[in-house]
Amino acid sequence: MERFVKMNEIFISKSSEVLKTVVGSCIALCLWDNNNRIGGMGHIMLPESNGDRTAPPGKYADTAVAEMVSKMVFHGGCLDNVVAMCVGGASMFSNHSSRIETVGIKNYRIVKRELEHFKIPVITESIGGTTGRKISMNCREGIVTISMLLKSVKKPG
Repeated sequence: MERFVKMNEIFISKSSEVLKTVVGSCIALCLWDNNNRIGGMGHIMLPESNGDRTAPPGKYADTAVAEMVSKMVFHGGCLDNVVAMCVGGASMFSNHSSRIETVGIKNYRIVKRELEHFKIPVITESIGGTTGRKISMNCREGIVTISMLLKSVKKPG
């Protein structure tokens, strides 16, 4: 069974579900507990909540990681077994200065900080660049597949 994880959403599964999403500057955070065969994906949109308690916890990097960890444990996961895969954080607009930290990189920086807080190692990452990515996670096997999306190119003339 396939499930599309929407922006701001977190989904954890103990079954053979395949979780999918597409990100640009957002971060797709995949967590995997190999011993207990539990996988999860969060589609994180922005870096910091700044006290916004009305938004879903998956919207912000500073709240999404803790929520994902809590849900993994609730479903029978053990924090000592959990590893992370981070995908996204692209700069989707070509008019940015390379000296300015983009939303995508801020998202990644905060996700990484939160993962370090929980002592969750990042075993795979595909971060930055200027194109989006399509992500698929098999929750039974912990396999994450990443495809880069192509930008359309205008024909000269």
